[in-house]
Amino acid sequence: MKKAIKIIAIVIVALVVLIFAALKFAPGFVKDYVVAHSEEFIGRKVAIENVSLNPFTFTVNVDSFALMEQDGITPFVSFDKFRINVDPLKIFTKTAAVSEIYMKGLYVHVTQNGDKFNFSDILDFLAKSDTADTVAKDTAEADTGMVNAAEIAKGLPVNISVKNIVFENGNIIYEDKKVGSKIHIKDFGVAIPAVYLSNKQTDVGVNLKFADGGDLAVKVTVNAATNDFKVNVGLKNFALAAGKPYLNDFIAYKDFSGSVSTDIAVAGNLGDILSSNVSGTVSVDNVVLTEKSGKTIGVNHVGVGIGQANLNQNKFLIDSVIVDGAYAHLDLYKDGKTNIDVLLAPLMKKSAPAADSATPAEEAKEEPKEEAKPAGKKMIAKVGKLYVHNTKVSANDLTITKPFNYTVSAITVNGSNINFDTPCTVNVSAAFPDGGSVSVKYKGALSDIGTMDAYISVKNLALKYFSNYSLHYTGYPLSAGTMAFASENKIKDFNLDSKNTIDIYNIDVGDKDDSVDPEYMVPMKVGLYILKDKDDKIQFDVPVQGNMKDPEFSVLKIVWKTVMNLIIKVALSPLKIVGNVASTGAGMVGIDLGKNDEVVIDPMSATFTSEQYAKASKMTEALVKDPKLKLVFTQFYNPKKVANEYKQHKLKTEFYKQSQGKETLNELDERAIAEIKDSDDAFKAYAKDHSANIDMKAFKKELADLAAKRNDDLLKVLQQQKGVTKKNLKVITAPAGGLVSHKGKAMYKVTVDVQ
Repeated sequence: MKKAIKIIAIVIVALVVLIFAALKFAPGFVKDYVVAHSEEFIGRKVAIENVSLNPFTFTVNVDSFALMEQDGITPFVSFDKFRINVDPLKIFTKTAAVSEIYMKGLYVHVTQNGDKFNFSDILDFLAKSDTADTVAKDTAEADTGMVNAAEIAKGLPVNISVKNIVFENGNIIYEDKKVGSKIHIKDFGVAIPAVYLSNKQTDVGVNLKFADGGDLAVKVTVNAATNDFKVNVGLKNFALAAGKPYLNDFIAYKDFSGSVSTDIAVAGNLGDILSSNVSGTVSVDNVVLTEKSGKTIGVNHVGVGIGQANLNQNKFLIDSVIVDGAYAHLDLYKDGKTNIDVLLAPLMKKSAPAADSATPAEEAKEEPKEEAKPAGKKMIAKVGKLYVHNTKVSANDLTITKPFNYTVSAITVNGSNINFDTPCTVNVSAAFPDGGSVSVKYKGALSDIGTMDAYISVKNLALKYFSNYSLHYTGYPLSAGTMAFASENKIKDFNLDSKNTIDIYNIDVGDKDDSVDPEYMVPMKVGLYILKDKDDKIQFDVPVQGNMKDPEFSVLKIVWKTVMNLIIKVALSPLKIVGNVASTGAGMVGIDLGKNDEVVIDPMSATFTSEQYAKASKMTEALVKDPKLKLVFTQFYNPKKVANEYKQHKLKTEFYKQSQGKETLNELDERAIAEIKDSDDAFKAYAKDHSANIDMKAFKKELADLAAKRNDDLLKVLQQQKGVTKKNLKVITAPAGGLVSHKGKAMYKVTVDVQ
């Protein structure tokens, strides 16, 4: 009996030794077999240095694996080390458990040439073993619906868990031979603590570096039972130059550089990806696009904070958009194109319809009408904060006689709560050369870009920078001058109603350039001389109305044409004729001074218009011709009549302030007040309620004070004219009796005497 037991023990030990020996040496035979027959299996050569199995730890190790390219020499996929450890004891708990998967030095080199890849031959080789019936059967039995892991697990005899998945020091290279691009991911790393095919959370971490610059960290959390997931993507300083080869299909450029960084979180369910919520930040830095001409467009920093983005809900909530240090230029060429047209030429060519394409009528005939699709969800879009600063734009106009160049700098944009439906306010400011500035106030809704209000104010604009435009259109270069411009614009359904006032100071032009063939034959020197007031100023209004969708509509053209027409009209007027006022009267000068050499005035204003100054000053030219002459300017107005008119003006001013909700008034408001009609029903109702509050005695006192101020101002201006002395010029107001009996318009009557 003892002998039998001993024999059985020896046999068992021998079997165990044989089994362990087989487990020890079998991987070597398997390795040699796979290497020898790899071309039969996948059509490619395979190289394996060593395969081993530790029967005590149930660990398989593979050293130095390589799947070759078609040349049989160059590695396509390889790795330095691979290790997998199985925990067989877990099978007693009905769990198929892998306790470790480790890979070091993974190398993958993928190349693409059109629709062919360097692994396409492998796919073709494997496809030969599939029959058409098998493919059809697989296709028919395929379930395209989303099945969660818990449902799959129910059909398995055991649970499945894989722990400690680690890939390190990997390298992945992708090359597109057709466009010449190459993306190299180096130091590729994956860390997955555990993967469960059950109602447990799986965490995946991926870290890698790009050879051209940039780090990527991805963390994925998935519940395999519910399909709920969350992905965090952290990309740092990824070099945008990696996409340069693909830009050739869209833009014509010389060089492109910059970097992008993201910190994005995506949370949702694998069963409905479009309902996922996206949040986080995206930024691009040091972007420089070099055009074929060598000029650049770029930005130092753009940062976007995403509060929530949901495609299914059509909801996009942006916390902030920050732009710092953007710069651009616009070049206008003689062929009518711009540098933007040149830049986008490949895209425009790509989108242009083919010459032999079907006509719209043929397409309508060939294609059946599609049924009307239901309207999609209304977009919810909002930008909490918009801030642009340190930005500049240059304009270069090469279409005129001498090129024009101008730079607008320190562009700042401020906006808040910018949403799709509700009107919001955006303020813009910028600096011009030599201390000029512009400010814009915009109010409108993104959902209706054809309806908005905009107020524009330009101050201290140095006109010398626009000399080349003046030379091109008139033949005269600008040598000096500054301009102020105010514009109030109301747009409804793209119909523009714009009120503009232009105030120009100290403008002067040089001699006409006879080598230039101007578009307008304008006597600029004479016109400007006459238009200027005593303070060397020119002021006029330019109303603009029209539909902005009309291709013939241009605000700039309307303004410029108005200016030119004004100069031509004034310059060709008889005002340029200098007559002998002493002998023939002011009427012979060709100026419409009214009857008996009168200068009509506004009795409710302490100042004069440019025209009134010009008329009064013109009268003093007689003093130069004959020093013995003496001019007396006597002011007449009817106190009672003017007081009533002044009362109406005051009521209209207060009515306008109340109806428009304004405390302070600008020059455009004053013009709007003057246009209010006495018959306006709303004004009549207001006047009825407030007329009793007007003190007429106080009005008459104010009118007398205004008259005195007018005298002082006119005397001061006229005394600066050539030939005028304290003895030969006098400015007075008519006595009370003369004022009461005066009929007609308020005016200065000019009389001539001899000293």
